[in-house]
Amino acid sequence: MSESDADPLNQTNDIPASGGVYWTPGRLIAGVVMGLMAVGVVAYVQWDEVDRLLNPPTAETGQRFAMNSVVDTTFDLSDLQIPEAGIRRGGPPKDGIPAITDPKTAAVGVADFMLGDDRVVGVTVNGESRAYPIKVLNYHECYNDVLGGVPIAVIFCPLCDSVSVVDRRLGDKTYEFGISGMLYNSNVLLYDRTDDALWTQVGFIAVSGPNAGESLAHLGGWEITTFSEWSGARPGSTVATLDTGYYPPARYEGAAYAGYFKTDQLMFPVELSDSRFMNKYPVVGVVIGETAKAYPVDLVTGAPGGRIEDTIEGQRVVLESAGGTGSVRISELPEGGKVLHTFWFAWYAFHPGTEVYAGIERGL
Repeated sequence: MSESDADPLNQTNDIPASGGVYWTPGRLIAGVVMGLMAVGVVAYVQWDEVDRLLNPPTAETGQRFAMNSVVDTTFDLSDLQIPEAGIRRGGPPKDGIPAITDPKTAAVGVADFMLGDDRVVGVTVNGESRAYPIKVLNYHECYNDVLGGVPIAVIFCPLCDSVSVVDRRLGDKTYEFGISGMLYNSNVLLYDRTDDALWTQVGFIAVSGPNAGESLAHLGGWEITTFSEWSGARPGSTVATLDTGYYPPARYEGAAYAGYFKTDQLMFPVELSDSRFMNKYPVVGVVIGETAKAYPVDLVTGAPGGRIEDTIEGQRVVLESAGGTGSVRISELPEGGKVLHTFWFAWYAFHPGTEVYAGIERGL
């Protein structure tokens, strides 16, 4: 048999005698694409520095924020409640991370797009229950929805693993929220589409515009758990689907931020830090009146009966283990109280005078 019979495509002629790699056009293109992806990752993480190089501030602008190109001046920045120098661009522009409004839903019993161990934010309002997948929130960070007749926002910041659930009404207005593309203390800054003003999640308040210093009402009766636990406990509930209108469903199956969660390193700076605990140590933070208090998730789940009952400024707070998943349910929150699940670094950065629940100061 001849060489051409043994190798009908004559592939052996493409391999150098030295045994080195032959750079075909396909391999060259793949190498260029991989290189561009690597540059893109660096540019995303360091976007504010890249932006300063591409768009240096000019003396001619005369704008108040001209020397801080991180701040997007298309927002209403009047009565700013946070230091402007501490605001940083996270990478995507305004609405580059698209919040979801009026999500499509499905009954949990037919939600074959969900895996049993998928994390969800489970919310119950006036007897109506719905799960919001965190694998979707990773890419959208906010659901604007109506549940039990109440307009709510389910807010998630993947950099802080922070969840809060709020009533979108304030005064005589109902607000719809988007993602500003900016961060403060490594936490998402939302904006409202009524006034284009900024709001901080972990800080609990509007930080600019006509509502500066005001807070939305925070809801209790929600939990972070797995879809398996949620659907088993609430078989008549619904779940927000992967049909968001923005990305194909397959995108939401990826392990977004997996590398970030494996380390204790932060992507963006914070103004205040506390080394008693690891940055990404999970806590439930509660503010009632003038008192802020942090509850470690592992102490709640490890408490007798998986339940902690506490009193802050004379008002009762109840936290419970949400099944066997190491997650927490906000079972009871007094009117006017504010609550969220987050990492220790974020809670301390916004609430440096926080109290800590007995047992948290263990040097974890």
